[in-house]
Amino acid sequence: MATHIVGGEIELQYLGAGRTYTHRVNLNLYFDQLTGNPGAEDATVVLGVFRKRDNVFLSGIELPRTSSALIASTLPNCTQASQSTRVIRYGLDLTLNPQAFNDPGGYYITWERCCRNGGINNINAPGDAASTFYLEFPAISATTPALYNSSPVFTTPKGDYICLNRPFTFDFSARDADGDSLVYSMVTPYNGFSNRNNPIPSIGSQFVAATFYPGPYPSVSWSPGYSAANSIPGSVPLQVNPRTGLLTVTASREGLFVFSVEVVEYRRGVAIGRVRRDYQLKAVDCPINDAPVLLMKAQGENSFYKPGTILTLNDNDQACLTLFVTDPNANQRISITNGSGSLSGLAITPGVLVSTTGRDTTSAQFCFDACALYNNGRPVTLRIQATDDACPQGITTTLDILVQVNASPTTKPAATTDLPNAQTSVTVGTSLTFNAFGKDSENGAVTIQAVGRGFSLANAGMTFAPKSGTGTVSQPFVWKPNCTQASATDYLVDFIAINRRCNVERRDTTTVRLSAQGVPSQPPSIRTSLTSQVIELVVTPADTSSGNVQFTVFGNDSDAGDTLRLTGTGRGFNLAGAGMTFSNKTGRPELQSPFSWQATCATLQGQNEATFTLDFANTDGSCQPKNTDTTSVVLKLRTPVVDYETLKIPNIITPNDDGKNDYFALLNVPAESCTERFERVTVYNRWGKSVFSSTDRTFKWYAPDYPAGIYYYTILFGKQTVKGNLTIMR
Repeated sequence: MATHIVGGEIELQYLGAGRTYTHRVNLNLYFDQLTGNPGAEDATVVLGVFRKRDNVFLSGIELPRTSSALIASTLPNCTQASQSTRVIRYGLDLTLNPQAFNDPGGYYITWERCCRNGGINNINAPGDAASTFYLEFPAISATTPALYNSSPVFTTPKGDYICLNRPFTFDFSARDADGDSLVYSMVTPYNGFSNRNNPIPSIGSQFVAATFYPGPYPSVSWSPGYSAANSIPGSVPLQVNPRTGLLTVTASREGLFVFSVEVVEYRRGVAIGRVRRDYQLKAVDCPINDAPVLLMKAQGENSFYKPGTILTLNDNDQACLTLFVTDPNANQRISITNGSGSLSGLAITPGVLVSTTGRDTTSAQFCFDACALYNNGRPVTLRIQATDDACPQGITTTLDILVQVNASPTTKPAATTDLPNAQTSVTVGTSLTFNAFGKDSENGAVTIQAVGRGFSLANAGMTFAPKSGTGTVSQPFVWKPNCTQASATDYLVDFIAINRRCNVERRDTTTVRLSAQGVPSQPPSIRTSLTSQVIELVVTPADTSSGNVQFTVFGNDSDAGDTLRLTGTGRGFNLAGAGMTFSNKTGRPELQSPFSWQATCATLQGQNEATFTLDFANTDGSCQPKNTDTTSVVLKLRTPVVDYETLKIPNIITPNDDGKNDYFALLNVPAESCTERFERVTVYNRWGKSVFSSTDRTFKWYAPDYPAGIYYYTILFGKQTVKGNLTIMR
């Protein structure tokens, strides 16, 4: 018989991807440490899993006991001899197959046990009433992607009791690992189907479906006058904040009361799961305890603050409030706290006061910078709380103070520069430097920064780093313009002084006008040592020097101070890649650089002619529009045309050593070109067999030991092939 059960709940947590198991199932059982028999503490509990759509039993889950610990009270010394609760935790890691848990209607897990404590006052026949813990979870693979959800997890409760006619709060909030929205409500606890004769239906069942009771589950029977909305009666019946899960009650009746809170999790406005927690609270008649009395005096005031009036401060005030606390009950420790939400960072000293006699008055100082309460000139509520240490929970007195902080009119900073008339013109090649200042008249924090109006300072060659400090700060502005900035357009630079007081940013701006101009300069000149800028070269394979060209390029400028740059480029080709030699030069006042090139047949790349254009430029360092002079040299290459008409080939030889017509050779061989050259001569007998071959254009064949007769020859000469007959006579 489970008369030791105070309450409990089930948890289902997703463990994350890549784990050996996908989920962990926990059951938290709150055990009555005083009346419970140690033998009633089960080593395992067995839960049932059901499909919600048709309440079909799917599986049993046996959870081993994993931990056990006493539940602490809010105040360590506030324990009661008739109440002590321990939380026993059962848990198991397991895998939920998405293909099995895919029903859109979802699933639920339950655990039943009979019976409840006989001393419960708000339900009928508690000794015959059972407990049923209940959790719903959504399908895993009914959606894409799969919905791996974790259920809400309730905060561990405190071991507190309720004092009659005294406000009582109890944290029943839950956290959700998925960030789902949670809504809380009071519900009637489930009784389930277990009973006195069958208190643990799943024990020894071997997970047989017949021993697991599916929902819907019957509820407990409330005693007359009790309900889910009035499970603990009083001037403020037990209720739960639907958004925070905070329980509140001011009980008017002693007793032991059972109740249940359900939290539903919503995702994108759709309820996807729910879990219930059963629990019991005891209401007792406690010794009388009076609330602390909390009063406040502002600095320089003689009377106490009257709630509802507005305390006015300036944003540069360092305000101090004196808090006075009395408590009619002797030997009370009273904690003074700032409960002002976002203003909670303000400190009170000391934070704990002691009322020794019940008639003494203690005090604390609450000092702060008025900026902390600035709200654009509108009042804010400063909430001060005094809480005594009476059991089971201290009584709190709250004092709300309306504070309005007004902005001082003199806190705007000033931005200035030491640039005369706030404008100047700078010559390219020189540097401009001046200082910008930011000043706070109240010696507060100030920052000076610079912004180009419509342009980036860095892109315009300007340098200025923002600087912050107290009172007055200065920072140099430097500009060294180049020719890019030398134009008819002025540069407007805004220097901005900024201070921040009470989260309000105040600015002051001063603007300077800057321009850049180039140094007056005569245009440069360029020339070459050539008499003609067009050079024609005839390239032959026999004369390797035929493609040689050399000349010098000169760059000059009548302004001796200008720095010149002499460059040469190939039009559509790279000079070095073409085998040309030329070096770019930089200096003053006159530059010269030689050009040389040895063109060969390889330069023509199989063509009869080719043209190479060289562009030379001389640029000075001025910013004038005509700061470059150019000249071009055209190199025209060609190879000669082969005149085959001059070629003479004998058709008869008489190799008899008489000095006349003794050998076969070519006569009047034409000059070769880069594309047409003598390649080979071959002589064949009448059966087509080669009897002589040579690649020498000056060959001589004496036909040694070859009989008289008719022979045939082939001569390859570039694009020409010459064939003929040769007669040998002896």
